[in-house]
Amino acid sequence: MPRLSRDKILATAIAVADRDGFDAVTLRRIAAELDVHVTSLYNHVPTREAITDGITERLIEEAKLPSTPVAWETWVRGFVASIETIAATHPGAFAALYRRPVQGVHAATSFELGLAAFHAAGFDGDDAYRALKATALTALSIGLERAVLSQGELLETDVARLPVEDFPHLHALPTTDDTEATWAFAQETLIAGLRTQLRRHKRQLGR
Repeated sequence: MPRLSRDKILATAIAVADRDGFDAVTLRRIAAELDVHVTSLYNHVPTREAITDGITERLIEEAKLPSTPVAWETWVRGFVASIETIAATHPGAFAALYRRPVQGVHAATSFELGLAAFHAAGFDGDDAYRALKATALTALSIGLERAVLSQGELLETDVARLPVEDFPHLHALPTTDDTEATWAFAQETLIAGLRTQLRRHKRQLGR
């Protein structure tokens, strides 16, 4: 039997999450998948929270977030694209990013570069953080929908059950949604909003 290791345990946890959903990831389930007793896992991942932290670290490493100095718009687009990639590749494990704070050098490096890019553009410390957080929230929201769609699920409001006279605009919507265009719209709206905030900040400094 191959030697048990943290990497092997986390790889198994990710596989289980992608196949059966994140809630299926438990110490007992991982032990069963590896054909070991659950106590054998404790030296490597003592709790389910430790597994979740490990999954987030592995996903962030795989995501290849921006890792070299770039302009803030390039960082935003690169960050969103990286999160989308892991959402599509690991639709079940992606839920770990909502369960625990993201940890590890890879995430910290990209966040540091993002903050540096926003500072260089002219944001102060507070607004640089807010810009970073807004980018992360947008990326995670897009990633969540991409993960759901990657699993073959559809999130749709049943408009047909609503009376046309009360909801004419909803009934006028297309029957199919171009999700890629919607995600691109969300990203570009974020960038346009950040540009506006940056201009406002520079005007305030010029007073």
